[in-house]
Amino acid sequence: MTNSTVSDVLCIGPAEYQDKKLNDVTSFDYECTTTDFVVHQILPYQSVSVDTFNSKNDVFVAIAQPSMENCMVLEWDHIEMNFRSYDNITGQSIVGCKAILVGDQVFVVVAQLFGGSHIYNRSQVPIILQWNKASKKFVPHSEIPNMEDVLAVKSFRMQNNLYITLTRFIGDSRVMKWNSKQFVEIQALPSRGAMTLQPFSFKNNYYLALGSDYTFSQIYQWDGEKKIFRLFKEIYVQAPRSFTAVSTDRRDFFFASSFKGNTQIFEHIIIDLSL
Repeated sequence: MTNSTVSDVLCIGPAEYQDKKLNDVTSFDYECTTTDFVVHQILPYQSVSVDTFNSKNDVFVAIAQPSMENCMVLEWDHIEMNFRSYDNITGQSIVGCKAILVGDQVFVVVAQLFGGSHIYNRSQVPIILQWNKASKKFVPHSEIPNMEDVLAVKSFRMQNNLYITLTRFIGDSRVMKWNSKQFVEIQALPSRGAMTLQPFSFKNNYYLALGSDYTFSQIYQWDGEKKIFRLFKEIYVQAPRSFTAVSTDRRDFFFASSFKGNTQIFEHIIIDLSL
C-alpha cells in the first residue's frame, strides 16, 4: 500500500496525528500504527529458559522446567492457533534446552545441575575475547570497565550495527554499541533486581525486555530519532528468567519464563490508529 492508494481516511490518534489525512502522512506504517503486547496463552508451570527451533516447516519451543525435572517441547497448532504439548525430555534440575539442527535432524542439548551448589566470584569486569586465526583460539581483546557483577550478556544487530546488553542485578544495566574498536555505552537502564535484559525484534520494531524480581518487567522500544530505547510497556511476570521471540503463521509471540509463577505467552500485535 502507498499513500497514493489511500482514501481520505483520518487518523484518530495519537494526538499529534488526530484528524490528519493518511494521504498527508509521510510514513503510513510508522506514523499511523502502533504496537502492543497482549496475553495469548498461559502455561501453568514454572520455567527458567525458552528456546525455539524449526523442523519440517513446523515451529517448536523447548522450555526448561527445573522444578519438574523436564524439558517440555511445544508445537504450534495451526488449527487451534496455540502452542500444544509435543514431547517431554526428563532430567535432573534442567536449566536449559538448546535445539541444534544438523541436516534434517534435531538434537536437543539439555543443561542440568548436579552435585549440590557452588559459589563463584563474579565481581570482575566483562572480558571481550577475539578469535585468533593463527592459534585457532579466542584470546583477550579488551575489558568493559566499571561493569562489575554482570549476570548476562546478549548481542543483537540493528541497522547493520552491533550492540550488546549487559544485565546487572545491582546497579544499572547497559546497552553498548561497537564502534569498530570497542564497545561504547549508549544507554543505562535502572535494573535493581534484574536477572535478564533480552533484545528482540519483530520486523522493524526493536525491543528490550528487562525482567526484574522486585517489580514489573519492562519492555523498551527503540526510538529511531532519539537513538535510545524508550519505556514502552510494563508486564507482570513473577521472577522472570528469560524472554524469547517466536514467529509462526505470520504471527509474532513473546515467551516470558517465570521461576515462581506461570509461563506466559504474549502476542505482538499491530494497531491501526486510523480506524
